[in-house]
Amino acid sequence: MHVRLRAVLDPRIFPDCIIAAMDTDALTLRAYAAAVEGGWTEAELLRAIVHDLPRRFHALSHAAQANVLADVPPLTGSRWDALLAATVEHVCALHGHTSPAWVDEPSRFLAETWVVTDVPSIRMDAIAFAPAAFIRHGALPDPRDLDHRCGEHRAWVP
Repeated sequence: MHVRLRAVLDPRIFPDCIIAAMDTDALTLRAYAAAVEGGWTEAELLRAIVHDLPRRFHALSHAAQANVLADVPPLTGSRWDALLAATVEHVCALHGHTSPAWVDEPSRFLAETWVVTDVPSIRMDAIAFAPAAFIRHGALPDPRDLDHRCGEHRAWVP
């Protein structure tokens, strides 16, 4: 998969750390923070954090998942820090892991709740049905994005 991604992604837009992050064998949480810093669009970031990260995390062995959780992503100073922490806390609960300590850092919580979408009906669903981790961090994605599969089954290339 890594070679195929490299062939279709422009390295001027997608640095090696981002391309590597899209490869299941090289899942790192730092790469998602790098995507925020790298200027990805909101739609790309949302899809990467809420869909891609859980899907690739789900594909790993329990031991490999624990290694991924030990990787503390740097803070970006944006609301994406809260969404990333909430997503990690959520997948930890789904896969029987204790949440890493870094998800409890005060800078990974929003003072004002962020409902990720502007669509009124989806906003209402997000407020009503968001899992606890997302409510705790104040970042509420569309709850339909958080289905039983733990993210998308197929790889996604931005």
